[in-house]
This record gives sequence, structure tokens and C-alpha cells, in this order.
Amino acid sequence: MPIQEDLKAAIEEGRDEVVRVLAEHRVVPVTVEYETSDLLGGSKTPDFEFQRQYESESEHVADRQTRRLVVDTLGMTSEAECEDVQEEIRAHENWGAKA
Repeated sequence: MPIQEDLKAAIEEGRDEVVRVLAEHRVVPVTVEYETSDLLGGSKTPDFEFQRQYESESEHVADRQTRRLVVDTLGMTSEAECEDVQEEIRAHENWGAKA
């Protein structure tokens, strides 16, 4: 997974670098909802996967730990924030440079 190594290096550099790497590989985050239980009986919390834009299926572009670090670096906690990040990645000047 060559993108995983690029992402690990980008995380060290910060958010802008992570956006650049995702744009180069034409990879955007997508929201996946799952249900969790808590004392109030359960709530839906968004989870995020990453999808290459030239493929129809989501694939694991990085391991779980790296994906979690990317999500944290991008500051995504909601579906709306995920959509904003998708737009930012697609509009990046390096979109598709390595795809």
C-alpha cells in the first residue's frame, strides 16, 4: 500500500500535507455509520473509510491505525465535516497526480 507510507509521512507534516497526499492518489473520505451502545441506549456515531475515486468499491488504502490518524489530522467528526474535506481534496491542485 504505497499510499499508506505517504500518509504516515504526511501526518508528521500536518493537515495540509495529508490533504495533498489524498488528492494525489484521488482518495477521499466517506462516511460509514455504525451504532454504538451507551448508557442512553445507543447512538449513531460516524466512522470514516477512504475511497479511490476511480474505483467503485471502498478499499483499505491504509491500516486501521493510519486511517484513524488521518481522520484525526483532518479533524473530521461529522458527516458535514467529511463532505467539506471531500471538496477540499477534490479541488486540490495535485488532484490525481499519482493516480
